[in-house]
Amino acid sequence: MPRLVFAADSHLNKRYARMSPDQLGIRRGYLRSALQQTLDYAISADADLYVHGGDLFDSPNPRSSELTWTAEQLQRLRDAGVHVLLIGGNHDVPKTRHHGAAPQALFEAVRLAHVFDDAGGVEWRTFDLGGTRLAVGGLPPDHRLGADDEPLDALADLAVIPEADLTLLVTHYAVEGLLPPSPSEATIRREALGKLSGRVDIVLAGHLHEGHDFDVGGVRVVFPGPTERLTFGELDARPGFVVLDIEGRRPCRVGVKHVRVEPQPMVRESVAAASLPPADPTGHLLSLVQRMSRSDQITQLRLHGRLRRETYQALRFLDVWQLGNDLNFYFDLDRHGLTVEAPEAATVGAAHERISPRSEIARVAESMSAAAGDGAERAVIEEAKDLALERYGAGAIGE
Repeated sequence: MPRLVFAADSHLNKRYARMSPDQLGIRRGYLRSALQQTLDYAISADADLYVHGGDLFDSPNPRSSELTWTAEQLQRLRDAGVHVLLIGGNHDVPKTRHHGAAPQALFEAVRLAHVFDDAGGVEWRTFDLGGTRLAVGGLPPDHRLGADDEPLDALADLAVIPEADLTLLVTHYAVEGLLPPSPSEATIRREALGKLSGRVDIVLAGHLHEGHDFDVGGVRVVFPGPTERLTFGELDARPGFVVLDIEGRRPCRVGVKHVRVEPQPMVRESVAAASLPPADPTGHLLSLVQRMSRSDQITQLRLHGRLRRETYQALRFLDVWQLGNDLNFYFDLDRHGLTVEAPEAATVGAAHERISPRSEIARVAESMSAAAGDGAERAVIEEAKDLALERYGAGAIGE
């Protein structure tokens, strides 16, 4: 019975701007481990085909260490007799051909995989596996297409599809209705999917970071979701991959199973400003951080709502962040949703104001400077304040 393992959206080599070099190295190790779980399964389960549906890498130019590691993993598949098929995704396919090829092309050059790289058309490969003939086509994303274009127009001539017991199309596009409409991104329309009925049996798609399995006019559409969660916005995602067990000849019986991958622990806690006790808001948050933390976890504490100015000034955010940083692999204290009551002398109608991190840095520095023992210490504080303001604004791991 032929068996196919399908994974997508692994985003190897992803960069997180606020992580230290050591944290980044460990985090990238988690991304590799997630992908490796899909490969280990393919080998142990005697899969015939291993297919990756795009965004194997997070950019078109991954580091050589990531390329080397991936080549070693694909060599394991080849040694086990597993055929490997790859396509690029919207992250790892260059925006223009002038910028070179997707990094997956390297693995075709050294004969570790076959790469579908024609964004303007669909290339087909056929396999005879245990008496069942499979046809697999690949359609990578085309950055030239806009919101009004239909990606499946590349498959307008259905006569070119090889005769087979089971026909699979691998691509990296969203399907209409699964994402909010984008003014610039091409999306496969359900009407176009229905027109494939009778010629294409299953569409295996990357791009969406959540699993889906549904039918459109007799064409089954399967999104495996990512192999690892990437941001706090994906907390509800179930990282994993899909296994297809194929039996018989046309019409084949196909069993589709979603296999979970163990991700790096990730948690987010939201705290309303109104719930903070005025007497000791810092202690309340420190206790919460203590309870929610673990050493291997990516953790976010979100504060939101309207905060009394006295409570805000009593909060020692640095203490909260420091404890979270000490107790977790990575900690993010998100205060973008906080607003602070305006001073009594404020203009009528200005009931509250959003916190300005720059003004907060200046306020804390002034407080420290006033408490400083001598002029030299005050000079150091001023220099630190200027440096902090200069470097403020780096991106976070979150959405």
